[in-house]
Amino acid sequence: MPSENTRTDGSGGTVVADAPWVAPAVLIGLPLVGAALGWGLVLIAEWITGLSWFPFQGLFELLTDLPRAVQLIGGLALGFAAGLVLGLWVVSELLTVTVGRESMRFKRGDDEQEVARGDVASVFLDGKRLVVLGHRRQELAQVEFDLDREQLVAALRRHGYAWQAGGDPYGGEFKRWVPGADGLPRGADALLKARERALEKSNEGDLRELREELAGLDVVVRDRDKKQYWRLSDPA
Repeated sequence: MPSENTRTDGSGGTVVADAPWVAPAVLIGLPLVGAALGWGLVLIAEWITGLSWFPFQGLFELLTDLPRAVQLIGGLALGFAAGLVLGLWVVSELLTVTVGRESMRFKRGDDEQEVARGDVASVFLDGKRLVVLGHRRQELAQVEFDLDREQLVAALRRHGYAWQAGGDPYGGEFKRWVPGADGLPRGADALLKARERALEKSNEGDLRELREELAGLDVVVRDRDKKQYWRLSDPA
């Protein structure tokens, strides 16, 4: 049976997500914290104006010129609004994994991905990432995973997916990438150079896009401490 953090969708799939109380707690807690910080900032605004090195001196001086009641109400309102905006963003970024008879689906914010059940050879965790491999050893999906591992494993086994408890079955084949590495398909070296720059800047959009382009060349890539490691998806 699904646990308190899982549920069944309309098609019989198992939905693995955060506990039901997480989203409400975030949407209530962060605005309250923001309001408290706004209140506190108003209380120390006059002290801050005496610190010549503190940034935004003009803003704090303007704040202290306002009536005290306006200061407090404004600080509470702005802090609450900032906390609410942050809370809405946090909730939108919560991961949902749906494991079904026909497919696996991953949703985080506006990013959604679906992998057909027949294409999946194995599923495993690589550090904090959930990875799905296909029958040609290619990477079908990779998502940052911050949910309950046991609930995920139970859902996968319930629907007949192959779970690799020991991690990546081809982990020993990865080699550290260096420019001009032997064995790479034509064009892969240039993509890895571009990806190295994206990795240094932590540009998640470029990293994902370049990973997909490398997958099209049968190259699987892993990141470790800002370094790239690669293997071929199909040795043949």
